[in-house]
Amino acid sequence: MMRELTSMQSACWFGRAHAAMLGGVAAHLYTEFNGSHIDVTRLRQAIEYLYRRHELLRLQLSAAGEVSIRDSLPQNTLEIDDFLHLSEAQQQQKLEEKRQQWTHQQLKLEEGQTIRVSISLLDNQAFRLHIDADMIAVDPSSFRILMEELAQFYADSTKSLPPAPSFYVWRNTLRQDKHEQQQQQRARQWWQSRIAAIAPAPALPLTNCAVAGAQSTRLSTTFSPEQAKQLRQLARQHELTFSALILGLFAYSLGKVTHDAAYRLNVPFFWREPLVPDIDKTIGDFADMVLLNIDMSDAATLNAFCQRVAAEWQRCLDHRQFSGVNVMRCLSRHHAMAQIAPVVFTAALDLAEKSLFSSQVHQYFGSMDWCISQGAQVALDAQFVQLDNHLLVNWDIRLDALPDTWVNALFERCLALMNALIVQPERFTQPLAVLNQYLNITDPDVGTTPLNALQKAYLSGRSTAFALGGVAMQEFREYAGTLDLPVFRQRLADMVQHHASLRTYIDARRCVQWVNPQAIINLTEINLCGEEPSVAAEKINTLRQNYQQALFDLQESPWDITLFQLTPQQFIVFARFDALILDGRAIAALMYELFTDTPLMTASPQPENRQQQDSQCYNLAVVYWKQRLQEVTSIPQLPWKQPLATLMTSVYTRQSAMLPKQTLQTLCQFGCRQGLFKNSLLMALILAVLNRWQQTPALLSVAVPVLPLYEGELSNQSTFIVTTWAPTAAFIEQARKLQTDTLEGLQHLAFSGVDLARLLFEQHGHAPVLPVVVTNGLSWPALPADSPVRYVSGLTQTPQVAMDIRFMLGNDGALLFNVDYAQAAVSDAIIHDFLAALVNVCQQVADSGLENIDSVLLQTPSGSAPNPDEQQPVAAADWQRQQLMLIYCKVLNIKPATIIQTSQSLSNLGLRPVHVKEVTSQINQIFGLALKPRQLIGCRNIEEVEHLIQSMMSMA
Repeated sequence: MMRELTSMQSACWFGRAHAAMLGGVAAHLYTEFNGSHIDVTRLRQAIEYLYRRHELLRLQLSAAGEVSIRDSLPQNTLEIDDFLHLSEAQQQQKLEEKRQQWTHQQLKLEEGQTIRVSISLLDNQAFRLHIDADMIAVDPSSFRILMEELAQFYADSTKSLPPAPSFYVWRNTLRQDKHEQQQQQRARQWWQSRIAAIAPAPALPLTNCAVAGAQSTRLSTTFSPEQAKQLRQLARQHELTFSALILGLFAYSLGKVTHDAAYRLNVPFFWREPLVPDIDKTIGDFADMVLLNIDMSDAATLNAFCQRVAAEWQRCLDHRQFSGVNVMRCLSRHHAMAQIAPVVFTAALDLAEKSLFSSQVHQYFGSMDWCISQGAQVALDAQFVQLDNHLLVNWDIRLDALPDTWVNALFERCLALMNALIVQPERFTQPLAVLNQYLNITDPDVGTTPLNALQKAYLSGRSTAFALGGVAMQEFREYAGTLDLPVFRQRLADMVQHHASLRTYIDARRCVQWVNPQAIINLTEINLCGEEPSVAAEKINTLRQNYQQALFDLQESPWDITLFQLTPQQFIVFARFDALILDGRAIAALMYELFTDTPLMTASPQPENRQQQDSQCYNLAVVYWKQRLQEVTSIPQLPWKQPLATLMTSVYTRQSAMLPKQTLQTLCQFGCRQGLFKNSLLMALILAVLNRWQQTPALLSVAVPVLPLYEGELSNQSTFIVTTWAPTAAFIEQARKLQTDTLEGLQHLAFSGVDLARLLFEQHGHAPVLPVVVTNGLSWPALPADSPVRYVSGLTQTPQVAMDIRFMLGNDGALLFNVDYAQAAVSDAIIHDFLAALVNVCQQVADSGLENIDSVLLQTPSGSAPNPDEQQPVAAADWQRQQLMLIYCKVLNIKPATIIQTSQSLSNLGLRPVHVKEVTSQINQIFGLALKPRQLIGCRNIEEVEHLIQSMMSMA
């Protein structure tokens, strides 16, 4: 019989070992019952009966994740702590210490410890029964069975029950059932079709929980039977289940605290397909979950909101056959990074028995006064349970991840909403505005605007979850010249008051932006007049290195001007702007305004039908870009220092070259004769020269930032398109195609640059997919030649971009080529040689025209072959990585052509415990090692597997 972990069991097993966010904990349920007069011998016998009756209580997991069922019982089925000799205060201290230890423990599954039971003996024949159950063996629905049968066997040790059906017989029957297979396929298609529409995780104020380790606690209260009856009647009156009503109330409370327009909720269920008789009598892990979209918009009443939530919940449950764990894996692949659903809603309210436990359980074991659970990637598990006709509200919280003040406020808000409906049920159908006013719920989103897809991508790039991450998309500019300081200050103040972008704030947690009506001037003045020139220069150089790379604190509007005063009139100006608020053209326009006396720009009105046009064009754009990108078979294969997917982050720097004004004019005249625009010709020359460094015959693909064809406030309105360059076609032909492709791309901007990157990621399976950017700044305002201030230099850095090639006009009309690049990705020498070759080609074309351009390009030096001696370590690393890719592709049944990103989560690729032993065996065979499966369990991605192998080899 096949015995392997379910998707949910696998997720729980991996969650034990991985130190990812909210990981490193066992999925377990710990409860305490307080009673009096216990017979320890009878209790032990009852526990042993349970072990013999239910196979999953004897489950054992090897280090490789292999499942086996023990024939024998554990040696110590009942632990006894005798506290009778202690004072009452000492007893309470011991009980609290025990509670903390059991709350955070991991049961030893490798030794077959699926449950742990202990009795604490107290004064006056009182006792506390402690039971901890690992959810890999005992899910919450099975815990009820465990307690009921424990009470039955305790009451009558001679009691005989029919054999409990085998969990694994049920699993194999489910797997082989034809109808179930059809339902699984239907559910899979349904979930995959809506992956892109699944809402983000709620905007919780998560802290860095990996530092302190798990710290779980609970918030709890109880509604009386009469109060619970009032809520149940309200649900029945509006044709809602009790669970659906409470789900709606919780979801509304959470959404109003997080201020999300929409978010996803993790809602577990414990359905047992009735394919085996009496399967409802079996202890096992029948748990799964659905990802429920909570839409906070447009509901007129709380009733309408709850009805919408209930309908969405039912749709999800109708497609429950595709595991929620698999949905999370699809979602992670779609977003190219690990996704979580950290808030769980658990309800046990519509039970046929009307209470969680029977009176017999409470008769022998007393009242359940403490219950807490932990789970990997769960920050809050909000449980609502019917217990002895009461409504128990029990929230399990990770205090290392969530501030207690925030959780307490949410808890009180949810209780206030429930109490309001108990006292005045008519509020359920009142307008939400009236209800919110009564509950003192304000809407802070008034005046806010959701971030667009590109802004969200920039926020994600600030983390190192992506390759070449850990940076902000921002532009640094440096100017020098003479200034009238009072005039400059007033000019900047006027601009801040005039331009909303300079008063824009970003709320990264809620993914919204808002404009502060108050003008705050982000100006720093540093007086260096009394310093020696060399000392002043050294201070400026030191600050420059930090200034141009630093990330803005988003508590402030993300821009800054810093002035260095060298003499009463001589200044150096640093300016830095985050692309969250301004794109390159807008930054250039603002700097032009700042250093000239031109009237402040007034925004042109945007077309009223723009949104409708985008909606109408989106489907056409999707078709266009899917067809266009079929020809892109790989990312640019330039002579990178190492595979870009292995680079977590990098420092960026700039190299520049200049083409004289006259040379540029002559060059453009030759291009015009061939029907080429100035920007088309320059971009074609850049790509043709860059292609000389391409290491494969594949098309060279690059991202090209563009602006939509409308005007508005100075902000970040940019997106980007993808363009390509063929290595063999004639230059003129390719340049004309480039121009045509660019113009066509501008007609299909409804499919955004973020969509393009996601589409390429789905094609190639790894990131970064567009590491090279070519930015056209010819239309950006440049300071006039007679300006007392001149542009000196700058630097742009972009997440997941290894090289940004920019061309723009200088103050004197000359053409500036600026290459901003990740130093960890490409060598300074290659950038130097590329710029030299580019300027040389441009000069030759200006001298002799475009007729001989192809021969000129053939004579252009290309990227030279690396020194074999210097490349041996890299080659060995490449071979090692390639072998690991092949191993994981084979074991996980992934197409060999798929390129796995080394930082990609192995669990999201489908790795399960059953695979670990085979992966270990193949690694040992190929690399001549003696790894144990347990050593691989802690590796979250191939990069960590590489480090493990290298450390083992170094010790061999």
